[in-house]
Amino acid sequence: MPMINLKDGRNVNTSAVVQYATLKNGDTRFLLSTGCEVTGEAYSDPAELFMPVIPANPGFVAVYAERLSDGSYCYTMRSAIAWKVTFSGSWPLFEGCDRDENSDYLVMMDPSGGVFDSDGNMYSTLEEWKREFETDAVALREAA
Repeated sequence: MPMINLKDGRNVNTSAVVQYATLKNGDTRFLLSTGCEVTGEAYSDPAELFMPVIPANPGFVAVYAERLSDGSYCYTMRSAIAWKVTFSGSWPLFEGCDRDENSDYLVMMDPSGGVFDSDGNMYSTLEEWKREFETDAVALREAA
């Protein structure tokens, strides 16, 4: 079960939370299934921990691009193991530490090899997307 980490060092197990509310001072009050209340400032928005997470089918891969000093690009990929369903859409989750750079992927590749970005643009292959990405990157550098 996901844990809610409070800044005073306490942890709240989400499976025990019956109800919660954000107070005017920024703290959150949690009503637990035991009848107890816990109040404190959480490190992150508790609502995110109550959004459903569903397993990802094999083959969904995030693609990252890093511009090298010679102007070329290095592409790396990371497999999605689950999807978090939020108010703004479904977002991939990856194995290991969930650091900010994990959300900096540029496109997702589906199991059939199709590629899509967060704007809804679709590409039939990863190579097609790479060509467009590199062409756009060159145009942006020249315009700067």
